[in-house]
Amino acid sequence: MKSVLRAPSLAALGCIGLLAAPATSLAGTVGYHSPAICFLGGNPSQAILAAGHTAVEITTLDEASLAPLDALIVETCTGYANNAVINSAVANGMAVIINDSTPNSNTAGHLPGSPAITFSYAPGLNINLPASSPIITGPGGTLTNASLDGSFLPPMTSNNGYSASSLPAGMIQLLTTNNASRSVALAYPYGNGFVAYNAMPIRRYLPEGAIEALSWCTPTNICAGMRTYLTNLLAWSMEQVNSCAKEGYKNTQLLWCQKICESGLTGKPLEDWIHRWINRFRDLPYCAAGSLD
Repeated sequence: MKSVLRAPSLAALGCIGLLAAPATSLAGTVGYHSPAICFLGGNPSQAILAAGHTAVEITTLDEASLAPLDALIVETCTGYANNAVINSAVANGMAVIINDSTPNSNTAGHLPGSPAITFSYAPGLNINLPASSPIITGPGGTLTNASLDGSFLPPMTSNNGYSASSLPAGMIQLLTTNNASRSVALAYPYGNGFVAYNAMPIRRYLPEGAIEALSWCTPTNICAGMRTYLTNLLAWSMEQVNSCAKEGYKNTQLLWCQKICESGLTGKPLEDWIHRWINRFRDLPYCAAGSLD
């Protein structure tokens, strides 16, 4: 059973809002994708399995490939580019983790929702954990301020030297540089889904990646730290999206909720299911709040 919300657009039904409250994560399907040009990337399957989910390699980022996924890990080595299919899947309830080794002035505009953040280059060897970071502990283990430090080959750094400043309200700071106001990793809700963005090439540090293969995990065991980080980040990110099963619906309510919130229905079919729900249960399913016009 799918573990994240697949809520359709309800605009046609009037004043219906969407809820996306955190919930306990259930086992799900997590895709991972890396362009062929990013030949230095490793395999995140170990981190996905450690987080309690099923790993599936995605070769083509299209609607059919993303539809079965609860989450997606996507790596880019040439700067993240806007992807309408990913944006739509996230808006409908998928969690996405973006690992980007080369942010630039256009990066924010390409992310889901185009958040108002600015990335700049400032090399450094240290990545720190804000006290409020939600990924310090998790199924991958516990991170410290030394876990993600180190350089595999000067002048390269753990985060490739990029970080963001002036995060908008509602964004969650996950990792920083030595400067606590500079964010190396951040996260935020988008539609019914969730976005986690890392300004660093995580997959290079994973099994089958160039850094581990060439024994460049020193001076610290940054490869183990990156695996712990990705595992914790994935587990936490998937807890930020909802589902009918997580809400505790059972039997007929569960089936009808899945029709309304997770099937991708739109227009008249969706409207019919919502009215059927109201007539039977005298309320709205969890993914809809407000009232019909």
